[in-house]
Amino acid sequence: MRSNLVSLKKLFKTLTKKSEAVALVLVFSSLTACSMPDTLMLSNKREMPNFIIIYVDDLGYGDLGIYATKKLTTPAIDKLVKSGQSWTNFYSSAAVCSPSRGALLTGNLPVRSGLYGSRLNVMWPGALRGIPDSLETIAETFKKNNYKTGIFGKWHLGDAPESLPTRHGFDEWIGIPYSNDMDWSIGDINSTNVFSDLSTSAVKWKEVGDIYQLQMRNPKNSDWNVPLIRSVKAAYNPPQDKIIERPVNQSLLTKKLTEESVSFMRRTVGNNKSFFLFISHSLIHVPLFRSSEFEGKSSYGLFGDVLLELDWSVGVILAELEHLDIGDDTYVVFTSDNGPWLGYAPEQAGSAGPLRGGKGQVYEGGMRVMTIFKGPEIKPGIISDLAMDTDIYNTFLSLAGIEPNTDAQDSMDLSGALKFDKRGPRDFIPYYNNSKLAAFRFKNFKLHFARKGTSGKSDSPAYLFDLDTDIGENRNLADTRDQELANVLQLAEKFKASVKIRPSVFDLQKVKPES
Repeated sequence: MRSNLVSLKKLFKTLTKKSEAVALVLVFSSLTACSMPDTLMLSNKREMPNFIIIYVDDLGYGDLGIYATKKLTTPAIDKLVKSGQSWTNFYSSAAVCSPSRGALLTGNLPVRSGLYGSRLNVMWPGALRGIPDSLETIAETFKKNNYKTGIFGKWHLGDAPESLPTRHGFDEWIGIPYSNDMDWSIGDINSTNVFSDLSTSAVKWKEVGDIYQLQMRNPKNSDWNVPLIRSVKAAYNPPQDKIIERPVNQSLLTKKLTEESVSFMRRTVGNNKSFFLFISHSLIHVPLFRSSEFEGKSSYGLFGDVLLELDWSVGVILAELEHLDIGDDTYVVFTSDNGPWLGYAPEQAGSAGPLRGGKGQVYEGGMRVMTIFKGPEIKPGIISDLAMDTDIYNTFLSLAGIEPNTDAQDSMDLSGALKFDKRGPRDFIPYYNNSKLAAFRFKNFKLHFARKGTSGKSDSPAYLFDLDTDIGENRNLADTRDQELANVLQLAEKFKASVKIRPSVFDLQKVKPES
């Protein structure tokens, strides 16, 4: 009966004449009323599309597709590229983990939300503060619109109970609360107290740095005490949190997150609900782990094995969409939180390909991330329009037929470009280093601002690059393109003046908020 139902649903989509549609509805209603269980009745059919974000940690621009620089095997992602729409000028809002994740979920640049650091760049274990309650996440918006919401994977926006995903719009979460390289101890020094007094951090790192680097390059699960947490928010009840494994077996984590994501999809579709699913992988962030099934499977060693297992995960998710017959009703975006962590290259880090720099830098390699969209009416191809992670918020709402969230101040609707060959609405990209606007792109020109030293004098000149002809940011045009330099500078200053910078949540993470 399932196959008959599927056939009728597909036939319905092809009918264009009103009389034919009416006739089919009568047949369909009769069939389901007589022989189908209540959960599959037409009256309970989902009216809203599903949404999936597949988020990879530290994936480099040169690790996929046309810019791949290694002998990497990614058949599932390659298939996604062929069937989806690849955006080659897509940017994360920050060059490190926590700020970019907060930006994606809130539609606000980190400086607007406070999800950035001037002294600390990311959230560390034991933070007393996390993602602010005043910001409505995309999960909260979907939940208000009768979506089932789930996140499986890394959170990294605060590990206190009030900061966890189930307090910010997600119905359920299984994952780790921070990066997989955190929660370690070497003698009396650990991942928390090394930053408790920043004036002594350098001394502490000098004492344990060599050991730490050795552990990162030759990882064992026992070197990190990262917990795997299950958290569920049932209606009218407070969230229930439980550590189900500590330390988490990172060799099995990708498989675990994939299985839980599939379970979530099946349960939600079985209840005729639409879903918003955030699959937030902790890899390819070092330390690298892979399951035994993928050990030695890649010609590029450990990094290749890990990427191959992530690719397997993507393939499982895409196959499940077809198995559940929801492929035509689901939007998927595949992206990364920032560029590759080049300090662990070549054997354990990705590549930025033709781009300069990597994670932690405002060069293109740190913030430009290969991004792929797939879904109903999205036309396959390569798009060179500008876009950012913040844009996913209102783009998804638009595709769902939900009014945009005006509080998502930095989120632009890309749906016209995705579906109708319209030019994307964004013509600029701001590049923030903590709270400072360090660079600014307008159309094809990118300006790196001059930086001042301790004397107050400029110790670094301004740089102007034409990214259409110089993707690697190698040829400084600041001395020869006066008009373009002045134009970008003017627009950058105007944008900077429009942004009200919120105090850093990360810098205050050891300070308990006022009750």
